Amino acid sequence: MVKPVGFDQKIMLHHLDFTANEARKLSRKEMYEALDYFLRSDIQGAKSRKNAITMLMKIWYLVDENVIRLRDSVLELFPHLTKEERLLLHWGMTILAYPFFKDVVYEMGKLFRLQDEIPSAVIGRKMKELYGDRRRVEVATSAVLTSIKTWEAVGWLKSRAYTPLPKVIITSKELHPFIAEVILRAMNVTAIPVDFLYHHPLFFPFSFTISTESLRNAHQFSVHRQGIDQLIVELCES
Repeated sequence: MVKPVGFDQKIMLHHLDFTANEARKLSRKEMYEALDYFLRSDIQGAKSRKNAITMLMKIWYLVDENVIRLRDSVLELFPHLTKEERLLLHWGMTILAYPFFKDVVYEMGKLFRLQDEIPSAVIGRKMKELYGDRRRVEVATSAVLTSIKTWEAVGWLKSRAYTPLPKVIITSKELHPFIAEVILRAMNVTAIPVDFLYHHPLFFPFSFTISTESLRNAHQFSVHRQGIDQLIVELCES
């Protein structure tokens, strides 16, 4: 069975900001109209603009049913967040909306643990291994890489390789439950050691520590001890 791709063009950060800011206020029809108007200055082609709107809606508006609560909780915070914190939310919501995006950044996160440069060809080959050797996979890989480069989540070298940038530091404890839930849902597990969250490959551009207290206070989690000194966070909602 051919795995779906979906992520087929670059997404701009200010488009994501606009979508998240308007998502709480507008109906579905109004959202499509507002996005079409807002994107016109950046995307002249009707087809490309329609594709971008579809992607933005999938990330922030037409989310899967089991993500609605999570989405709604962070949209309440969104107007009060820093640019760096908003990037973290866009990153996490895009991971949940697009498994292809998730797989690209997960592979990059693993590779950056081992090396300081990742040739674009290496990522391209890995995605073809996962999704098949087809043109759509090439386009989607390029779209993801171009997007995260323009978001300044990775650097770009003349040798056609990606390099890590200084970590985006996240200090807000309010975002800890979001980070944990994105990782659990994206990795398709219900429980994970809290220590594994700190430097998880999915969130490689970011630096944060997870407050156990913030997880205990979030009703969707159970935090319990396993063995002598390992804390486990478990997602209690499907």
